[in-house]
Amino acid sequence: MDKVSVGATVTIMSAATLAEGTTIIENAAREPEIVDTANFLNALGAKITGQGSDRITIEGVQRLGGGVYRVLPDRIENRDFPGGRGDFRRQDPLP
Repeated sequence: MDKVSVGATVTIMSAATLAEGTTIIENAAREPEIVDTANFLNALGAKITGQGSDRITIEGVQRLGGGVYRVLPDRIENRDFPGGRGDFRRQDPLP
């Protein structure tokens, strides 16, 4: 890819999983969500390697099966909504 993109990486990985042949994503996003998505798809029967690096290889499969998978918690929500997880106090509030 010309530009690193989380959304494009996830979309290509998802589509390539059921495509015929081998797909290689160069300049892939490396965020934890990419690794988690690849691990989820692999748990369903996909053949994805290289997640977490800038080169991901996907071998197309005929079909995916079912499974149980624990999804990675959302990092942005954990950062933006700390009060929802328990007590939260700010020491020096801004005026």
